[in-house]
Amino acid sequence: MRSRKRIIITSAICIMLVGLAYFAWLFPFYEFTTNDYSTSVEKLLSTDYIKTLVPLFIIIGLSSVGIALCVWLRKLMAKTDKRYSRFANIRTGKVAGKAPNQKPAVFMVIRWIVMIAFGFMMIWGGLIFGLKMSSISIPILSCPWNTEQMTESSCYYLSHLNELFELPIKSILIFFGSTIGFTLLFGRAICGFLCPMGLVQDIMDKIRQKTKTEGVSMNEKMYSALTPIKWCMVIIFVGLCFMGGNFCNFCPAVAVSPILAGISTSLYVSGFLMILVLMGAFFKRRFFCTVCPLGYLMGLLHKFSLFRIKKDCQACTECGACYEACPMGIKMIYTERGKADVTDANCIMCGECVRCCPENNALSVTFAGAKLYTSSRKQIMSEYEPKKRESEAAKK
Repeated sequence: MRSRKRIIITSAICIMLVGLAYFAWLFPFYEFTTNDYSTSVEKLLSTDYIKTLVPLFIIIGLSSVGIALCVWLRKLMAKTDKRYSRFANIRTGKVAGKAPNQKPAVFMVIRWIVMIAFGFMMIWGGLIFGLKMSSISIPILSCPWNTEQMTESSCYYLSHLNELFELPIKSILIFFGSTIGFTLLFGRAICGFLCPMGLVQDIMDKIRQKTKTEGVSMNEKMYSALTPIKWCMVIIFVGLCFMGGNFCNFCPAVAVSPILAGISTSLYVSGFLMILVLMGAFFKRRFFCTVCPLGYLMGLLHKFSLFRIKKDCQACTECGACYEACPMGIKMIYTERGKADVTDANCIMCGECVRCCPENNALSVTFAGAKLYTSSRKQIMSEYEPKKRESEAAKK
């Protein structure tokens, strides 16, 4: 009975997504009187740039209101249910005895530096440095409306196949060659290291942690319920062009890259969805990545990527910390007992499973066979060092 109800609800959501995607142009979120695609350094320093950011300000404001409302409702639940209150306090570190976080690993620091640097270059790089490499397509959601980015994103032509095959054969070959080559080389590490949408979602997660707000813990059933929605998004992404629609009016990334670059791009359903993405990413890390169509298409080639997650099954103690830490809900990394390679199509190579693993060398992130980041008991125990020092100082 419950499974049938879940199927009905999921099917209804998928039908609603398809309807919104096809009729996206009927639901304007914010429209400019004239779309201005020209950008310059002078424009970034003018009042016109502030006007361009208006839809982004509206999205941030509405997202903040939505998040505040959800937090208020949770507090209301905590007042009426003492068990929920105690559980929430433990999860958010509001009770005594909660130790500080671990010392940041070099791998995680590098990942953040790369994400921030690449996000900056994909939005303002070409504008500031005057460099263009538009013949190279990198398959991430860096909006193609931003004509001043360092590289051209392949998402536009993948969602507009009818326009792709109108190009000269040379351009088509360059497009597929650069896209497939880059995907084979890095796989979904692109999502974990390079994607601007991933950076936005990780920032929202950091804000949640700083405000000590309880996140949403997803279980296996909840992740399985998202699978049909993910496939629905893939179908919309690839097939909408054949129905006369435009995926760009549906894509939340339009609300980030072109607008920050100073391009006055009108937003349609994309604006509404970006609000849901920001709210979802606040309570659930990498919320949009779990249903991202382009990310999943890249993940289909994960078996050939040079980035891998390796597991020493003998060192694993089956604690389940890796599964709990994974923002993509990948259970195989926890359940596998035989194979050393536990790389999954949904893995974004964020390294969270390795960071939370308490056993030496049980999990590793590798590139071309070389270990980049390995689980360490010492790293885990570093979380408790400040508390230990405080205890020793108190005894003295």
